[in-house]
Amino acid sequence: MRFVAAFGVFVCHIAFMEAARRGGWPTPAFFLLGPVGVSLFFVLSGFVLTCSARETDTARSFWRRRIVKIYPSHLVVWLLIMVLFRGVGMPRPITGAMSAPTMLGDVANALLVHTLIPLPQFGLAGNGVAWSLTCELLFYLLFPLLLPLVRRIRLGWLPAAAGAVTVAAWAVPVVSLGLGGPPLEQGSLPGDITPPQMLFVYAFPPSRLPEFVLGMILARMHTSGFPVRIGVLPAAGLLCASLSLGIAVLPAPFLPAAATVVPVALLVRATAAVDVRGGRSLLREPGMVFLGNLSYAFYLVHATVIAVVLYYGGGGWGTGRVACVSFIVALAASWLLYSRVERPCMRRFSAGRPRPRAAAALPPALPGTDYEGPPGRNTSPQPTADP
Repeated sequence: MRFVAAFGVFVCHIAFMEAARRGGWPTPAFFLLGPVGVSLFFVLSGFVLTCSARETDTARSFWRRRIVKIYPSHLVVWLLIMVLFRGVGMPRPITGAMSAPTMLGDVANALLVHTLIPLPQFGLAGNGVAWSLTCELLFYLLFPLLLPLVRRIRLGWLPAAAGAVTVAAWAVPVVSLGLGGPPLEQGSLPGDITPPQMLFVYAFPPSRLPEFVLGMILARMHTSGFPVRIGVLPAAGLLCASLSLGIAVLPAPFLPAAATVVPVALLVRATAAVDVRGGRSLLREPGMVFLGNLSYAFYLVHATVIAVVLYYGGGGWGTGRVACVSFIVALAASWLLYSRVERPCMRRFSAGRPRPRAAAALPPALPGTDYEGPPGRNTSPQPTADP
């Protein structure tokens, strides 16, 4: 599912950059594939982290694994972007009608604190797609505090809790309607939306927290045996219908997240239910699992790759050719980033140093897991496959 979400973001940015090259904006349906993919990332992140949480884990070890997962690959791509866009002078891949990024914004982007300051010159600085990592870091910071609260919810109250955080997700665009300023160009979304509104509803980390918490509550429902009353295909159809209906009737601030949060949640629950039943699923095929492993690296590099393809070779190419070449190059680059940076760093740094006396008793870490140290602290391998 992670790669499906990342591919939706890729299609969005292909449409965005191609339309910008031609002096316009993409159609809303293509533009909103990216927000839907990111919303799926956030809900899925809360779901997977909650399902894989262990009683013996500690906040410190959890935070260490998440930092090691995110920062090394992000910093490698950030340095490449600084060479291309600050050194070579290539145009930024994603700016739109936002203010031009500043050097201070680039530094804030490297530290992943930039969207905590909801200003246009910060929001798209550095690696423009890394705004979602700032959101994830907030989620990770709060997760050890939120998990006990979610676990205390009585089983009968879980649907009501899911409804409450859904209402909170819808309250965010309502609050944003009070943010003024000149709107973005017509055609970006149906109706008018200002840069402060877009940053608040889309990139401001506290505004996206309800989606992560919703994923956590869905995980409780999943592990507690709550029945799933809608299948994968109906949930996907409902997602498409919600997107189409939202484009037709909702004000623009509701479209990046609120309009599709319910079908996204239903899709996550339905897909997890298929896994539990052992049903056939394309998402569990080895090729898709491999692409899922590459999804984080692919997300980090894809916008930069599209910009490079357009800058150096795509001037006279059609959209299809740009998309195919960008996808192949981004996939190759993401494999290099995953195999040479992400996996080695996770293996080397994600587990704490064992105590000398207990070191001989530790079994070797399993591939693809985070081993958490000596007996008495945490002796069970921890899965790392969250978005």
